Amino acid sequence: MNRRLRNALKGLTDPDIERRRRVMEPFVRATFETFIRYLYRYLGNEVECEDVLEDVYADIWENPDRLRNITGEKQLLKTVYLYYMRKRLRQVYSRMNRHLSLSQRDMNNLMAPELDVLEMMSQSELQQNLRRTLNKLKARERRAIELWMTGFSNRAIANELKTTVGAVKMLIFRTILKLKKMIRDYSDED
Repeated sequence: MNRRLRNALKGLTDPDIERRRRVMEPFVRATFETFIRYLYRYLGNEVECEDVLEDVYADIWENPDRLRNITGEKQLLKTVYLYYMRKRLRQVYSRMNRHLSLSQRDMNNLMAPELDVLEMMSQSELQQNLRRTLNKLKARERRAIELWMTGFSNRAIANELKTTVGAVKMLIFRTILKLKKMIRDYSDED
């Protein structure tokens, strides 16, 4: 966690209102991109995301005590999600999906899924982890994924690797599963 965010978190839990006001802006600047990216994944609407995030920041301003003992970005995202975002997500989903007839349990699973490993990683940590896991792949797997990530079609990848399209699809699918498992294992080590 960078120094600016750490200082902002300390200041948010300060009883002095003026200090809290001064650190709220750096806190928003440091966390906005991560939070909006996370919300956009579930809502898919930028305007709704900004509205929810505005309410989340207001809730944090009113009750910052949950952020008192935060030590890392993963813990920050998890805490903000569990104690501030989830309630707002449920309200938005209920409003957007009034016409759906889902049970309460299904609605809760739809509205507030568990945090995934990738959401809890910072961008730099994710990039570093991806580089490390890509280096652990076999040369053929790494080449297929690199071509796929740059936008090559399955046919173009097949021509490059001198194999069939079906083999490329299976290779990419299995390699992605392998990468997910490696990232999850890395996260469990922490």
